[in-house]
Amino acid sequence: MTAVEELMNRAQLIDAVAAATGLPRAQVEATLSATLTQVRGAVASGDKVQLPGFGTFERRERGARTARNPSTGAPLQLAATRTVGFKVGATFKQEVADSVTAKTPKKTPAKATTSKTTAAKKAAKK
Repeated sequence: MTAVEELMNRAQLIDAVAAATGLPRAQVEATLSATLTQVRGAVASGDKVQLPGFGTFERRERGARTARNPSTGAPLQLAATRTVGFKVGATFKQEVADSVTAKTPKKTPAKATTSKTTAAKKAAKK
């Protein structure tokens, strides 16, 4: 994370949605909780949850594999596991790309400066 990045937590998200919609905070909190519960349940049971313009949540399978202990170099057998995957939607991806471009300051070329040694070298050549 860079110094300019900020983290929006759950409470701040609820407050932002309540302010944007004019709904009571308690109603927004209940809606968010219900939405997240449904997404978690669907993904845990193997379904994909697709929110057009935002992204797709899905369960991914990782096969069993052999890894190495970084300290000893000894091989380790890792069991097959399930994990959550998220693929960002095109609209969301474009909004993020545009916001980075808009907030990135333009680089200006450095000004040419002459140091004492450069001036001395030029004088010595004459």
